[in-house]
Amino acid sequence: MASSLWADGGKVVFQRKAGSLNITLFSTESPVRVGRPDLSVMVQNTADQSPVLDADVIIHLIRHDANTISGISAPARHDKATNKLLYAARMDINAPGQYRVEISVQNKKESALVAGEIEVSPPEPPLLAHWPYFVALPVVALLFALNQRLKRKRNVASRQ
Repeated sequence: MASSLWADGGKVVFQRKAGSLNITLFSTESPVRVGRPDLSVMVQNTADQSPVLDADVIIHLIRHDANTISGISAPARHDKATNKLLYAARMDINAPGQYRVEISVQNKKESALVAGEIEVSPPEPPLLAHWPYFVALPVVALLFALNQRLKRKRNVASRQ
């Protein structure tokens, strides 16, 4: 059920418990694609589910290739998130594949490290990514033509 929840424009990627913290990773894109996806983290106390707002959160993405290991890290901060209960970071992902996600959280009381896996898909083809722009103009033209036709019918009916 948790995978179908949305928050801050994102979908739950995974949720893990570490000590007294419950850490949830969200992504605005589903599936996560090559580019600059927005990854958000919610940190909560497991006892009362209250948000932890004073933590330092870092997101690490690690990709194991045939002969290489590449990694990306970024601090997740409140000022990058639309929902100020979340910590957000934009990650520069340049290759598709299986990534290990490690989220480190540290506040005054404790520190935690959780991990999970995500699949990063290739970028969307440009035509699919920008289809609303190609559809908008014909729809507007059709609505304008329909409006003009209805106006002409109304004018002809009022003259009779």
